[in-house]
Amino acid sequence: MLDIYDSPMNALEFCLGTLSEMREGDIYDVVDKYSRLRKIAYIHFRNVRGKAPHYDEVFIDEGDTDMIRVLRILHRNRYDGVLIPDHTPAMSCPAPWHAGMAYALGYMRAAVRMIDD
Repeated sequence: MLDIYDSPMNALEFCLGTLSEMREGDIYDVVDKYSRLRKIAYIHFRNVRGKAPHYDEVFIDEGDTDMIRVLRILHRNRYDGVLIPDHTPAMSCPAPWHAGMAYALGYMRAAVRMIDD
């Protein structure tokens, strides 16, 4: 779509986890390219270990993708869009979804503040 019709209204729902689990390509090159082009609408901030079809969703700081490196690329390219925490691994606690989101948001906030300093 981006190549068919060049418009500022056309941008990507950019899922780091989905792109990282693909066998081809380099996640850091893809982040750099599309953030430089200003073609990312928002980013699902998720990490995985492994490649499709054999991968696992892991906590944001445990996967194959260096999320701090991703944030540095975004910062360098002046990305000012939204980062959204995505799926987290299943947890055994009274509120697993909330606990996973709290963990992801805490990590993301600390990482962004570190990059901004």
